Amino acid sequence: MRSILLLIILVLSFQANANANANEFTYEKISTNNPGVALSVKEVDAFKMHGKCLVGLKELNFKKKDKFDPVAEWTSYRTLSLLEQFPPCEVLVMMEVARKELLKKQEQR
Repeated sequence: MRSILLLIILVLSFQANANANANEFTYEKISTNNPGVALSVKEVDAFKMHGKCLVGLKELNFKKKDKFDPVAEWTSYRTLSLLEQFPPCEVLVMMEVARKELLKKQEQR
């Protein structure tokens, strides 16, 4: 019984230590520890915007979750190749226009 209790305490202490260490690897913590090479506030804001644009791309590509959407399939495929060439927000603008035009063309058929 005592060995089981000791094992439980040991596992819980490792888990608590792992959770505490996980917070050390956020950008905020890393930049605080390395102020000489940290991004400027303007750069951080720009990258946060790109992160939000990535979410926008995901939402754009998966609007219809209940049925197959050929337009979303096409934009999803194109998004990956465009992200290799352009920043996320530029790709989001391109894909919003492409999706709108493709849907318009689909309705004309």
